[in-house]
Amino acid sequence: MKKILTLLLFAVVFCLQANAQNEPNQQGRYYVQLQNGQIVYADKLKFKTPIFKQDYFLLNDSMQFRLDAVKAYQNADGYYARVGYGSRANAFAKRILHGPRISKYYTTTYDYYNMGYSPYGYGMGAPSRRRVYFFSKDDGPLQSFNYGNLQEALSDNASSMVMLKRYKSERFLTTGLSVLGAGIAAFGVYSSSNNSNGSLSPAVYAGVGVAAIPFVLQLFQKDKLTQAIELYNYQIKQ
Repeated sequence: MKKILTLLLFAVVFCLQANAQNEPNQQGRYYVQLQNGQIVYADKLKFKTPIFKQDYFLLNDSMQFRLDAVKAYQNADGYYARVGYGSRANAFAKRILHGPRISKYYTTTYDYYNMGYSPYGYGMGAPSRRRVYFFSKDDGPLQSFNYGNLQEALSDNASSMVMLKRYKSERFLTTGLSVLGAGIAAFGVYSSSNNSNGSLSPAVYAGVGVAAIPFVLQLFQKDKLTQAIELYNYQIKQ
């Protein structure tokens, strides 16, 4: 009887070991998802940028994957999905809102503005960093985070559509205020040019104040586009 129990116990242990060997990729905190759908897990995931070679991911200090072969990855900073087909870090966007159906992402871009001639004979660039936002529905491809795309993606949820209508109304109002403020300020500048004492017309300050109203409102109001996504995900959970 003991021999039979021993044999059964050995068989169970053997099966467990065999299953563990059949799933070697399921070990590790981080991973890369390749373009063919394969997921490779690792305890270490680094982004390498060699000077004379293409950038690549390094897993567990041994496995290398070119960026153009990777669809998404998870590291210590979070989850990133591919935006385009570039071979640099900004080809991936970081997920900042993970919903059951709609998720929001962003990536950072750098623009350089020419500041004119310098003593060294060329223009000096002034870097400007900005965030570009995206979203995905049902883990599909990333789309630009704008009113038109969200209107189509959220069209099957009435509450989200109400929020999008509020967003459109607010945009119309803020655009109108910006145009009005710019017009008043321009009139003030024109009036100031005719002043003999060289003082600025009060219309300049009034125009700047009106044009600043939309920016002040944005400081105290949550983004309606993000709220539309949150409503969509919340009602899916219910």
